[in-house]
Amino acid sequence: MKLFSIIISMIFLTGVVQAKEYPSLMMTKKGMEQMKKGLGSYPAFDASVAQTRAKADIAVNSTIVVPIPKDGGGGATHEKHKDNYYSMYYCGIMYQITGEKKYAAFIAKMLDEYLKLYPTLDYHPVKMSSTPGRLFWQTLNDFVWLVHTSVAYDCIYEYLPKEKREELNSKLFKPMANFIMDGSDVNNKTFNKMHNHGTWACAAVGMIGYVMNDEELVKKALFGSDLSGKNGGYMQQLEELFSPDGYFTEGAYYQRYAIWPFVIFAQAINNNEPEREIFLYRDAILKRAVTTLTQMTYNGYFFTINDALTKGLSAQELVFAVNISYAADNSQKHLLSISKKFQSFFLPTDAGFVVARDISEGEDREFVLKSQLLRDGSDGTKGGLAIFRSKKEGENSTFLMKATSHGLSHGHYDKLTISYYDDGYPILVDYGSSRFLNIVVKYNGGYTPLNDKFSMSTIAHNTVTVDKKSHYNGDIKLSSKYSPSIYCYDISNPDIMVSSAFEANASPGVKMQRTNAVIENLGGVRIVLDIFKLSSESEHTYDLPFYYNGDMISLSTPYKKAVNEMTLFGEDNGYQFLWKEATAKPIDSKVCFTWLKGRRFYSITTVSGQNTDLFFVRTGANDPEYFLRTDPGFIIRENNAKNHTFVSAIETHGMYDLIVEKTENAVSAVNSLKILEDNDNYTLVFIEVNGDKAEFRIDYNRGTSEKKWTLIRYR
Repeated sequence: MKLFSIIISMIFLTGVVQAKEYPSLMMTKKGMEQMKKGLGSYPAFDASVAQTRAKADIAVNSTIVVPIPKDGGGGATHEKHKDNYYSMYYCGIMYQITGEKKYAAFIAKMLDEYLKLYPTLDYHPVKMSSTPGRLFWQTLNDFVWLVHTSVAYDCIYEYLPKEKREELNSKLFKPMANFIMDGSDVNNKTFNKMHNHGTWACAAVGMIGYVMNDEELVKKALFGSDLSGKNGGYMQQLEELFSPDGYFTEGAYYQRYAIWPFVIFAQAINNNEPEREIFLYRDAILKRAVTTLTQMTYNGYFFTINDALTKGLSAQELVFAVNISYAADNSQKHLLSISKKFQSFFLPTDAGFVVARDISEGEDREFVLKSQLLRDGSDGTKGGLAIFRSKKEGENSTFLMKATSHGLSHGHYDKLTISYYDDGYPILVDYGSSRFLNIVVKYNGGYTPLNDKFSMSTIAHNTVTVDKKSHYNGDIKLSSKYSPSIYCYDISNPDIMVSSAFEANASPGVKMQRTNAVIENLGGVRIVLDIFKLSSESEHTYDLPFYYNGDMISLSTPYKKAVNEMTLFGEDNGYQFLWKEATAKPIDSKVCFTWLKGRRFYSITTVSGQNTDLFFVRTGANDPEYFLRTDPGFIIRENNAKNHTFVSAIETHGMYDLIVEKTENAVSAVNSLKILEDNDNYTLVFIEVNGDKAEFRIDYNRGTSEKKWTLIRYR
């Protein structure tokens, strides 16, 4: 008996034999028991289960179709394979909840069809990606298919005969996992890549590995193809892709997408290997990543930095993130309020049940958006995103200064760019991406060619372009080597919040430093001082755009508008996609541009000189396919300058009420804006607003512990 016990122990420790319970990915037997006991007690959760059942019932009552792949994103075969994995996912969950075999039978039949199809497939026929999949035009979608299908397979694993499981494992899932990891050199690089595609790939391989009880696949998913933990894998991604503050290097939009495989795989790891304590790994980095993601929003929508579309906290990825993160740590009561306010659905799983139950029992706490600096880089030294929130709830204003690293393949050449949100709208706009997701007639639903040519270019952003060339000359390898440095970020006084960042490599021979001071109630209005200092030993042309959302109201200097025919603003580096709508030459030492959006007026007052030219532009030139939005912009150009400092005051003022037909304070209140001193050591700016005077000084060579700025108000 003693010898027998030793042998059994050795077998267990080597992983040859393990006690395995199903399901084990998104659900557990214990969790399902608790959830079933709670059914009927929490109407909101019951509604989510009913919605899932309705989708599962539609699936089981429909003809199973598994077509030969031929379409790109949004096309018929693409959407059908997507529908199939969702259908299997819904049916798997409902089989676990109800025990009704019709749901398991549907998945089994569907998997049989994929078992017939998959071995016959080569690379997808649509050649739009450097990483083509087999079921889809890019491997990313194959990864997503396998993640969802793994959950369904996990749910019915014990329902299937042993022979069928072995056949599916050896002829469908193992070959699919091998294709993802080693189908080509490019696939192998993607699997081991520090990128959201790599996260999806690792989640797919690891989750199907857990279902099949394949220790090798799980270890490769966790530690990379070579099992070293240094050249790829989920654990390294947790180390490198998030900063200590939980900022994901690709920006908010892709953090939204990446958080899905991060949390769903973490749930699978926690269920199968709780001893790893994955939700506590790296000082609970996943917990901070979810909270940080929710903070990178305005009115529930993510900041549109880097490649981005308009998505927010209601997205399905956030349902997974909020539900799973809260279930892992019930102290995060603010997540309950996000679920309650922005999400109308709960995961019909263990995690979703816990969230619904605790909301029903009144445990949710207010979700408070904060001013904060989110550092970039795995060690927090690669710049960051400075966020300033208005101190009064009713004002609903947010100002951003983006001084992050490039952001991998979805990054833009936009060092030290700014954005401004107010009264429910984006006011100074970051372009985001040129993409029509899953609209097949618009470039097969993918990123359009103008995404690289315009959306990523420097001139498409609210930052300085030097000599009409994008930062780093549009070279991602070069841009990825460098990042800005955060010089200061100070929110100790909510009436005057300051950030400053430095960039020395974006444009050869030019040093850039941008300082922003958000000043509340200066002359009765909010002022954002924008001081953009450029230093060089040779002459350059400096262009500073402000892409505004709204209707042009006035310019304080005469301008000439193109009324019969517009010309291009430039020839390359994104300039060729801008129409030159109007030109102007300042006649004073300052110039003021005012526009209207919604109920409020906004003005940019800028210091001007003899070498200053002004332009109104609009996107859409050289764009016969209407790939671009037609956004307006106001551009300040300084010609033949070595050292130059753009100083502008961004002002929020007035009221426009169509209901009572009343307009107040439609004219800028900035009476004076001057540069009193500008040298290598400091810049001193004077501003007068409605008779309220102030001097703001930014010092450039202060030590880490020294104060970098001062503001003096006087009358």
